[in-house]
Amino acid sequence: MAARTPLAPADIIVRVYLVTANAIALGGGLEEWARGAPAGGADADHLHRFLASVHLGWAPLLFWAAATIRRQGVLVCFLAVPVFLGGIGRAVSFAQDGMTGPAGVFLASALLDFPLPIVIIWAHSAALGSGRVPAAA
Repeated sequence: MAARTPLAPADIIVRVYLVTANAIALGGGLEEWARGAPAGGADADHLHRFLASVHLGWAPLLFWAAATIRRQGVLVCFLAVPVFLGGIGRAVSFAQDGMTGPAGVFLASALLDFPLPIVIIWAHSAALGSGRVPAAA
């Protein structure tokens, strides 16, 4: 059996960040789905649980991309976009409503939302540029 070449540092960085995004999507989606909408009746609740299910749906895709990082192309960059948009949403919410829940949890989440996708795109672009990863997904 041929020995597998070790992952390059850029691939390891992308894999770690994709697994982190997977944990955020899975944990947040499960928590949101179980809790439902904080207030607002049935209309808000069904939308809240729908979006929680979308988070849950992203989790296996993020995990799969991390597990098969050597075969991934631009898909990884597309997976980073919703995390960044989530950070924008969190920033808007913070500006309008202030900090919700425990400060540590909110700040930890907020600190991951912006650097996570930037590092994913930067590191994966480095892997694409080196020719180790195919350009087409």
